[in-house]
Amino acid sequence: MKTKIIIKGIFVFFLIIILIGLIYIIFTKTGYDYSVNTLKLVDYVIDDRSEECDDETELIYSQGNSKYYLPCNKSSKIYLIWDDGVVDSLKNAIDNEKVDMKSLKDHGLELIEHVTD
Repeated sequence: MKTKIIIKGIFVFFLIIILIGLIYIIFTKTGYDYSVNTLKLVDYVIDDRSEECDDETELIYSQGNSKYYLPCNKSSKIYLIWDDGVVDSLKNAIDNEKVDMKSLKDHGLELIEHVTD
């Protein structure tokens, strides 16, 4: 009876070690940057599929006193192509915190920032 408990304990110990090893492998080999609290893919390119741009700006993100606009209504036609081949809509990437406004600007997206007091 006592040996069964010892064997179960050893089995659980090894399962935990294997699980920790798998988690380590996943976090270090998937191409994600875990240096911040949210998961962000390492790199992407912006694919702007809009053909024409009207004169009306489009609010795409707001945080605190800052609001970020596109120069026209075209967010539904802007996609991010990640370095692993995954294509994501701009809105989805922003909503799921895969990108921030600084990163989008750094990658060439034209944004208008409006800061209120």
